Amino acid sequence: MTSPRARLGGLLSAFVVGVLLTACDAGPRPKNELRFSTDSFRIRVSPESTPTRALEPTYWRVVVHDLKTGAPIQGGQGRIFATNRDRKTVANGLEETGELGTYRTNLMFVTAGMWAMSLQFRRDSVQNLQRTQDWTQDILPANEPGDFTTPKSVRTDSIPPLLPQARPDSTPVRKP
Repeated sequence: MTSPRARLGGLLSAFVVGVLLTACDAGPRPKNELRFSTDSFRIRVSPESTPTRALEPTYWRVVVHDLKTGAPIQGGQGRIFATNRDRKTVANGLEETGELGTYRTNLMFVTAGMWAMSLQFRRDSVQNLQRTQDWTQDILPANEPGDFTTPKSVRTDSIPPLLPQARPDSTPVRKP
């Protein structure tokens, strides 16, 4: 049988280990981060500029680690690409940053709507490119030049309302 002092020491050490593991966390996951695995890599992709809009550069952050060892991949090569329903395609290569295993790129989507996207990556130029699973990205309409307000949906039909609109004094108004 264990003494109360030994149990307290065990609980205290378990608490300290839990606090240390929590402190070693890399922080909160970036918003809209997607995680993929290929045969050799674990890849995390996230847009750095949000919301993603047409006719504006959208910057992407890509973090690549070896699937088996978990080591960040430095000096790799890759590209990110997207196609929409109208078969418009955009693509750009990945550029290595100063952070271990981190690459950046930008894409400019020409139209709003849903875009099918994917990423290819390889360790070096003698390896084959490995492709991630495809995903879809919703691209919002572009802002008008100089317009910094939040876009609002607008009804495009011109059907008059069925019920007459009421005035503040509750007198109904009839539309011609």
